Amino acid sequence: MSRRRLSSERAKTALCLLIAINILIYAYRDNFRSHLHLRRTYRIHDGNFQSMLLSIFYHMEPTHLFVNMIALHRYGSELFVNSSSRKWQSVFVVILSYVACGIGAFLGIELLSCFHEYQWEQKLSKARYASRCNHWLCDSLNGALGEDVSGFFTNAWADLTTSFQFADLKMSMWYYQAIYRIGASGVVYGWMGMRLVTSWLSSHHSRLDGLDYFFLIATLAHDLKESPLSLEDLRMSVLLESDGVDHAAHLMGAIFGMFWALALILWEKVTSFGFGGRRWWGSSGGGTGRRLGARWEDEQLLHQQQQQRRDNSRLLNSQGGDQRRPLQHERTML
Repeated sequence: MSRRRLSSERAKTALCLLIAINILIYAYRDNFRSHLHLRRTYRIHDGNFQSMLLSIFYHMEPTHLFVNMIALHRYGSELFVNSSSRKWQSVFVVILSYVACGIGAFLGIELLSCFHEYQWEQKLSKARYASRCNHWLCDSLNGALGEDVSGFFTNAWADLTTSFQFADLKMSMWYYQAIYRIGASGVVYGWMGMRLVTSWLSSHHSRLDGLDYFFLIATLAHDLKESPLSLEDLRMSVLLESDGVDHAAHLMGAIFGMFWALALILWEKVTSFGFGGRRWWGSSGGGTGRRLGARWEDEQLLHQQQQQRRDNSRLLNSQGGDQRRPLQHERTML
C-alpha cells in the first residue's frame, strides 16, 4: 500500500471514529446518565471544557444525529480523506479540527451573549441618565452628604422601570443563556467554512462547483437571518416561535472554521506541519525540503526525476571508466 493511500485510510479511520463516538453517546446516554446527563452539557456562562466537549458529541433526536453525521462524513471526506496532502490526512489534524470548530462555535456564542449584555447595560445607562435629579434640593442634599445619594434612588427607579418596560428582552436574555446547547452542528458548519476557504486558497483540495456554492451561501444566509445578533432580536415572541435550532452557533462555527482553515494553510506553508515526519525543515538526508505551495504529487515527481538523473549520471560514469581502462592497458603493452 502506498504512503498516500495509507494516510488517506488513517484520515478515514479518524473520521469514522468521531462518527462512532457520536452514535455511541446517543445510544448509551441513558445507561450512563450520571456521566452523560443533559445537565452536564454546555450553557452560556455555565460551562467548562468538559461540558463543551460533551455537547459537541451529544444528540437527543435520531434525525438530528443522522443529518449531522451525513454532513460530517461529506465535508470530512472532502477536507481530509480526499486531500492530496498527507499533512491534512493526519489523524491529529482531523480530531483537532473537530474539537476546535465545536468549541470555537461555543466561544462565539459566549461573545454574542456578552454583546447582548453590553447592549442591555447601555439601555440602563440611558435610562439612568434621563432620570437624574437636577433639582436644587437634590444638589444640596448631595453636597451636604458628600456623595450622590439622590442618584442611588433615581438609578434604582430607572432600573426598575426599564426592566418592566423591556421585560420581554430581560426574560429572553435569561432564557437564551439558560438553554442547553447540544449537537455536532457547530462542527459541521465549521467544516463548511473550512471547505469554502480550502476551495479558494488550498492547492491540496478540489474546487467547489456552482451548486455547492449556492447551497453553502443560502444555508449561511438563512442562519444569519435567524440568528439573534442584537438585543432586539432576542424578544420572547421570536424565541418561542423559533424552530429550536441554534442558528447563532451555526454561524459562529462557520466563521471560526474559516479562520481555522486559514491558520492550517498558513501553518502548512511555513512549517509543512511536521506531523508524521522525521523533520520540521528539509529532509532527513539534508535535502532542500518541500517547496512552498507545491502539490504532493508534484513533489514526488520531482524527487523521482532527480533520482533518475543521479542514476543516469552514475551509469555514464561507470561506462566511461570501463572504456578508459582498455586504452590504458593497450598503451602499457606497447
